[in-house]
Amino acid sequence: MKTILLPLLLTLLPQSLSLPLTNLHNRGISTPLSCSKVNIIEQGTAPWSLQRISGTAPVTQNGRPTTELSYKYRFTELEDGEGVEVYIVDTGIDVDHPEFGKRARNAISTFDDDLEENSGHGTQIAGAIGSLSYGVAKNVSLVGIKVFSPLFDTKNPTALISNITSGIESAILLHNARRAAKNFKGSIMNLGFGFPKEIFDAAGKKVSDEFKKMLQKAIDDGMHVTIAAGDRGRDACTDFPAGFVKDIPALIVVGATDVFDKRLQTADFGPCIDIHAPGVDIVSTTLRGVNGGVKVDSGTFLSAGIVTGVIAGEMGKNRNLRTDPVGMKRLVKDKALKGILRGVEGGGDLLVYSGMPGNPIEEFV
Repeated sequence: MKTILLPLLLTLLPQSLSLPLTNLHNRGISTPLSCSKVNIIEQGTAPWSLQRISGTAPVTQNGRPTTELSYKYRFTELEDGEGVEVYIVDTGIDVDHPEFGKRARNAISTFDDDLEENSGHGTQIAGAIGSLSYGVAKNVSLVGIKVFSPLFDTKNPTALISNITSGIESAILLHNARRAAKNFKGSIMNLGFGFPKEIFDAAGKKVSDEFKKMLQKAIDDGMHVTIAAGDRGRDACTDFPAGFVKDIPALIVVGATDVFDKRLQTADFGPCIDIHAPGVDIVSTTLRGVNGGVKVDSGTFLSAGIVTGVIAGEMGKNRNLRTDPVGMKRLVKDKALKGILRGVEGGGDLLVYSGMPGNPIEEFV
């Protein structure tokens, strides 16, 4: 397969990217292309999901499988996420994965353990957000907040929801401690999970209310919060935390679509969905000892990660929105592609879009 570069002037690689130039070239990320004094970086070995969010046109497969890393992703050096911290409330992160370039750390565990990630779920989310080969914001800082061990054990709903609430509180404390830092560009909390209302009911009203209050506090303190819609193929308003968007409208609830811009059949839908993002056959990172540290998976937990990466990129361009979740949500929805999705069923008829003008130039031989 032959590819061609955009017909723009080549410039030097920006020093803001933390990984060596050889690593970038090995992953098909070209030196920046300068257009109107803004450096555009093109990755020629990207997953289809990254091409879709950086162009207005549908993805042209031309016989390629969705799992092939031959698609093109374009972003500017302002969108690499440097200075932004993303708090991934999940199973932790495999912080030594080479795709993270020493930008990942595990900060908190709500269990008495060594913080080690042992399921891969949190590492998949981290990869969709900010890994070098598969992520949206390739220089973002990734912070693991471990609240699940084992993954999604619902046998004790009270303990489950309380653990998550504690993790969210810890993320808020870390965010507030960083706000005075010189390189602070904002914080995002990513919640890549959802539970049926019955789990919250079983946990008890007090526990459920505390969870919701902590989400409201995160918003009030200037954190951006992205939430996976859920993957039960039903109304997202009946799954939580997505359903809390009815009471906390600054939350961003994300649904999932495939390469044909159609809703993933198992993804939740309805009026609680704010926006959609690619969420089918998403190539991302997993534990280093599993399949070479790479995994292909589908679900709203990955599409929410992609939207998180887009928000991290917007913080580099919109200083005034770094601690304004309401304004950031409005911007992301205003920039989204409209009226092109199928099967969204009454909510979130928007596909996330980075705003990159035009489309990647494709040449197939």
